[in-house]
Amino acid sequence: MPERGYAVICLKTTGLFPYQRDRIVEVAVVHLDEGGHITARWETVVNPGSNAGNVTNHGVSTAELLRAPTFEQIAPHLVNLVRGRVLVTHNAQFVTGFLMSEFERISYAPGRGLEAVCTMHLARKYLPGAGRLLSDCCAAFDIEIESGPGALVQAVACASLLAAYVHGSSSAAPWIDALDRAELFTWPRIADTNQAQWVQRDPMTTDDVVPTPSFLARAALKLPDYTGPEEHLDYLALLDLCLLNPVLSPQETRELRVVAEFSGISATDCTALHRRYFEDLVRVAGSNDALRIADSADLIAVARMLDVAPEGVAAALAAPSTSAARPPIATIETVLLEEGDMVVLTGDMARARSDWGRELVARGLSVGTAVTLRTRLLVAADPASVTGKTVKARDYGIPIVSEFGLRSVIGVR
Repeated sequence: MPERGYAVICLKTTGLFPYQRDRIVEVAVVHLDEGGHITARWETVVNPGSNAGNVTNHGVSTAELLRAPTFEQIAPHLVNLVRGRVLVTHNAQFVTGFLMSEFERISYAPGRGLEAVCTMHLARKYLPGAGRLLSDCCAAFDIEIESGPGALVQAVACASLLAAYVHGSSSAAPWIDALDRAELFTWPRIADTNQAQWVQRDPMTTDDVVPTPSFLARAALKLPDYTGPEEHLDYLALLDLCLLNPVLSPQETRELRVVAEFSGISATDCTALHRRYFEDLVRVAGSNDALRIADSADLIAVARMLDVAPEGVAAALAAPSTSAARPPIATIETVLLEEGDMVVLTGDMARARSDWGRELVARGLSVGTAVTLRTRLLVAADPASVTGKTVKARDYGIPIVSEFGLRSVIGVR
């Protein structure tokens, strides 16, 4: 019987629409045990056939694709890696859509469709206020994402995020239930007569340069969370991916509408989501400095892609940038902690963090592991440092103090 645990999957693809023409070009799988500890990892590039897409989108060279196995050749081992485990990914609708499309091409069908635990959806519970992107969710826990373009980098980050959720849960019951259901899920075996070895992408050299994120990709990191229906959240996450390649063809723009319709989003709701998305993007983009001409041109290209009405574009671009200003950060003098307030500790301190945790709990406070909208105070070894947690705290207007500042706040000598 397969070992219980989690299988985190991340992909690189030729595009965004699996049921049209886009294909998988890289697969990464990371295993975690029942306790949420990483135990093993695998990765392979995948030859998609004639459609390699735009190399700049996935970072896999033509030479790598030519020597890579096909999805049909890696499928037997992939199924063995996920059998009996909870399938986990970030932006699950996107990932499972590509997996199901590839499985259908080889006439393979998992027992009851394909479902996955989505770390993006779980952020609503564990990281209120966080954005949709994996990097934004990881920042709340100070999870560092290694540099590099490969799917394994994202899979390890997603696995670390899942582990943070598991370890931070007040009850193990939901995770035990998911593990129990995974054991009952049917993954028929695939004959391995055509199976091939998995092939890693070529290692990066000192001459390789990871492309600097575009203006729009950087803006996507700061887009606000969304509290509406999950199908709307999934669609907005697809729009986030569109920002990596904002010049979509007319056919791809039509496919966006098809995805919305397939997800049960009405034309009226879709139009409203597009306009809200564009307005949020403009507010975030203009929150720090005046927009450059090239930046405004990029935003207008996104508006065309989303079919935002001209009057909506003009209104959004004309709105004052102060509307996106960060909330004011409270000072130590204004911090008044009450019973139940959440305090987050980060960094190496003079006094052990475990001791501080016991001190705070004894005073009726709660100790958190991630910076969220529920956090009342962040205590950092170096309040001036730039880490995921300190950046999050500044974005949310949460005061940051040193451990000596904490002594002042709670009255410890």
